[in-house]
Amino acid sequence: MKSKLLLLLFVPCILFSQSTLGKAKGSLSSSSNSSVSSSSDKDEDDDDDSIGGAIFESIFESIFLDFLGYVSYGVVIGEGKYTEITPYPYFDGKSGEFTRIPNEKNRRTNVKLNANYFVHRVNGIELNAVVKPIPLIGVELDYLSFNEEGLFTDESLNITSINMNYYRVRENTFSMWWGIGGTYVGNEVDTWGASYNIGTDIYPVKPISFHLGWKQSFINDNTVNVFKSQVKYHIKRTSLYTGYHNYKLGSETISGLVLGIEYSF
Repeated sequence: MKSKLLLLLFVPCILFSQSTLGKAKGSLSSSSNSSVSSSSDKDEDDDDDSIGGAIFESIFESIFLDFLGYVSYGVVIGEGKYTEITPYPYFDGKSGEFTRIPNEKNRRTNVKLNANYFVHRVNGIELNAVVKPIPLIGVELDYLSFNEEGLFTDESLNITSINMNYYRVRENTFSMWWGIGGTYVGNEVDTWGASYNIGTDIYPVKPISFHLGWKQSFINDNTVNVFKSQVKYHIKRTSLYTGYHNYKLGSETISGLVLGIEYSF
């Protein structure tokens, strides 16, 4: 008898408990749902992720954004120096993606493809492509697919974005860009929103490079924020990388390790 009573009490709690992705979709769907889904009924993992995300966002805003503003001074009237794109990072042993050293194998166009797996209780797969028709401009396509397995149901959330990037700084060991575009959140949200992104690549010594990136998308009365920090190991046209990604999906924040591969051609 006691076991049946406990079961009757326990089952409703499971049935009506909402997953992380379920809460995220609810908060991104409309402004009316934002206040409900952002309530304090999150588990300990979500609290830890939120604290970690806040710390990284604070560091990013205080250092990276200030530096971006400095190097992008005169972005409208400034003149970009002539640069070419290397066949692949460290092709000449010292240059990253861009170079001003003439070489018959250098190019004016470039395509980069990468894929990574997000290691978390909410799993994520990301596919990304950057096409540069000229060294100054790049078109970035990004697809994120999150999946969360529950006791009774599985939740998924797919996010697609496209941005036009302006590569303001193009040095042989350092590059920085910013861009604007749009983001579409699928599944039950089914909404487009404006987005902006900024990022940098640093090539200190062969075969290592570092990548930092930030993207914010405005969906209804909430946001989708993505922070990336990666360390890459380059093997000619291919690079293997790992790092830390932090995602703020409306009211929910998840973060963790990523493993990925990138190919340039």
